[in-house]
Amino acid sequence: MDKKKSRSEPGRQMPIEKMLAAFDSLRFAVLATSDKGKPYTSLIAFALTPDHRTLIFATPKATSKYKNIKSEPAVSILLDNRSQDAEDFHSAQAVTLLGTAKEVRTAAQKAEYRQILVNRQPELAAFIEEPGTSLIAVTIRQAVHVARFQNVSRWP
Repeated sequence: MDKKKSRSEPGRQMPIEKMLAAFDSLRFAVLATSDKGKPYTSLIAFALTPDHRTLIFATPKATSKYKNIKSEPAVSILLDNRSQDAEDFHSAQAVTLLGTAKEVRTAAQKAEYRQILVNRQPELAAFIEEPGTSLIAVTIRQAVHVARFQNVSRWP
């Protein structure tokens, strides 16, 4: 085995703002939750707070992701810019955000996060106001950025 450090091993730090810059235009992400130890993924429409430390999304309370978050709040979220093209081997990037999800409950926080989400996803305005919809905030604790399938950076 080659004793040189593999390019796929974690090696460098990167500010989260720089990590997320490549995903500024994204509107959707993949959320991974856990159901009694079994992984479960969902597509979500999201927005980030200006400081890039919190990801916000809305979900009906009658969903598996909501139930999973209530019982096991540790989540991961995948953002990626792949195009399903051969060029992705050279240009695709992904970031995995690891954090803790919780339902937003205070009126002031709801108003602030609702506005951030609606600014990013205006078509969700009425959905967010429905009584069966919950606003979820994911506090980002760690992020792992991968470019060219092997260049790994971490935050913090």
